[in-house]
Amino acid sequence: MSSNVPDRSLDLLAGRVFDIPEPQFADLVRSLEARRLKSDQRATADAVLSRLRPRMSLAKPPRRSTPQRLFCLPFEDLLYDPGTPRKAIGRIPRSAITPIWSLIAKHANPSVLEATSAILKSAEPNDSQALMKAGTTLWAEAARVLAERDAAARKTPTGRTQLRDALGGEPVLSSLDDIYALLSVATTILELRSALPPAPIETIDRKSLAALVHALRTVAGLHKEAIPHVIFVLMARLRDLSILGDLFERLTEAGVGDLVQLASGQAGEAVVSQAEDRMLDVRIELRDEDLPKADVARELGREIDALERAAVAVGGGRAYGRRIERVKAEFAQVAREIVVSGASEATLAAVAALDDPISTDEEELQRLREAEDRIVALRVCRRFSNDAGMSELVEQAMRAIAIGLETRGDDLLRKLAVDDPNTSVIDLYNTVRLIELVEGSEKADRLRVAGLKAIGEAG
Repeated sequence: MSSNVPDRSLDLLAGRVFDIPEPQFADLVRSLEARRLKSDQRATADAVLSRLRPRMSLAKPPRRSTPQRLFCLPFEDLLYDPGTPRKAIGRIPRSAITPIWSLIAKHANPSVLEATSAILKSAEPNDSQALMKAGTTLWAEAARVLAERDAAARKTPTGRTQLRDALGGEPVLSSLDDIYALLSVATTILELRSALPPAPIETIDRKSLAALVHALRTVAGLHKEAIPHVIFVLMARLRDLSILGDLFERLTEAGVGDLVQLASGQAGEAVVSQAEDRMLDVRIELRDEDLPKADVARELGREIDALERAAVAVGGGRAYGRRIERVKAEFAQVAREIVVSGASEATLAAVAALDDPISTDEEELQRLREAEDRIVALRVCRRFSNDAGMSELVEQAMRAIAIGLETRGDDLLRKLAVDDPNTSVIDLYNTVRLIELVEGSEKADRLRVAGLKAIGEAG
């Protein structure tokens, strides 16, 4: 889930970075690197990693590149670890690297691989000129091999099926097409990446827009089928895909509207496809029982909102609409399972536990917060429950809680009127607070006034 790390907390971390034991430090870095792969967690992970880099640079000097690592450079922004057996449009599963590289290594000109290895062995790890020199030749040869293998496979009815099976499945075969497209325009893609801000990109400034226009025009002249991949590279760095709509308009105004048209269909497909994969990540992230239910509801609301805005941004027809509705239904199912199901019972149980005579003040406060959290979570779900198809479930839970709190309020008034020693003004105000969350300030104020009157008369 996304969150902003306070600057002060980051500064404190920076001051203690060398105090973290080595095993825990390594685990922390691995965890943060994994979180960077998720768009909604990149900002937080990048912020923390920025404070860890002084120690990382000492503990882990730059790795010397290898031909396989260099091969991945043009498409590394698109790499991900999928949560489903299928491949998301606009992304490349890491599991595709080894079989595709093995195919290239088997059929490439040995002299190219040998020359690449020689350059990399003699060059410093951060020597970008040497990397580009070696890469330009390697990428061209790799693209040639992939095009040759694909053409050979298409000559027979079963050729593509045999190639698919040899590579290890349909996701790898689909990745081969993406990798070929990016290798064919590798230099242009790397120029674009260097011109763009690091992820997560909030907005597209003039410099980035100019870089995109240049990349689209250059790729159109080199390999027209790779035009959508320019957009895919950008999408991998965007915090919010909903800005694509405005971006496409600006690109059209900049004179590349025809190229945008060529990319927009696949961009829309990528938005929906990646949202379907994202659904699985969300399920895993939000299963943590320690997460406040209100935070879970807010995150689900953000996911639904981002999906809708991104879908509107890239357009699309009924097919997209149906798939988007299916994803929203999946988000709704998560909300039902984690937030709505059992919410009224859990809330009223927490409220009833406030009356436990042997509870400590801390335990009472914890139960009050649990009840508030459950109610706030349902209130948040109201904002998207109509879209998600669970409005009635949310309202049923809220009605049940309201009835329970009203009954509790009436009971409190009776006890306050007779000066019950086990009932206090704190009980009254806790109940007033909860009723306000469920039914609004008017009903809550009526209970407050009646309660104070009962206390006065009892006194």
